[in-house]
Amino acid sequence: MGALAGICSGYLFKKVSKYAAATAVVGYIAIQGASQAGYIKVNWKKVNDKIEDMKEDLTDEISEIALNEDTLVLENEGKVVATARRVYDHLKHNAATSGSFTAGFVLGILFA
Repeated sequence: MGALAGICSGYLFKKVSKYAAATAVVGYIAIQGASQAGYIKVNWKKVNDKIEDMKEDLTDEISEIALNEDTLVLENEGKVVATARRVYDHLKHNAATSGSFTAGFVLGILFA
């Protein structure tokens, strides 16, 4: 059962990802064409100002982390550990199904 579900999932994943990538490329080309034709105007000053603001914020955050060793500890470390433990327990109890699903998923991607 796990292998069949994996093959179907892998096949669909590969097909959908191809169409999603193609849609993104076509959308990008359409936007660039509309921009070149004058249908879309980009306010580059606003874009550059926003980038500069983001750079300043990021620099401030990095400086704060470098100066304060306590911020290097994850604030949600307990949640991360608990989630990792739940995932591990689930995989451990369903090892055969998880393994066959993973193998099927890989096969589905390879043969799509």
